Amino acid sequence: FKVTFTGKHEGIAELEQELSLLHAARRAGVELTTDAEGTPGVVLSGDRGGGGAHLSEKGAAETRILGILKAGSEERLACQTWAHGDASVRIG
Repeated sequence: FKVTFTGKHEGIAELEQELSLLHAARRAGVELTTDAEGTPGVVLSGDRGGGGAHLSEKGAAETRILGILKAGSEERLACQTWAHGDASVRIG
């Protein structure tokens, strides 16, 4: 399956098994911005217009961190979000 990254940086990762969006982005050669310490707490906007249907649901840890970051409802953490089928993710 494919994970397509659009927006600030673009690329496509061809995957054979579930993988976090952080690792899928690395495979696609897509640069993701991290915080000042280099922590992979990257916030992405999932394209929920059908493109995010094959992304994992938000877990408790991701929900808590996104709340602390005051992230929007469509934003996800690349290190906590897993793709398990074709997906489109917009990098904000």
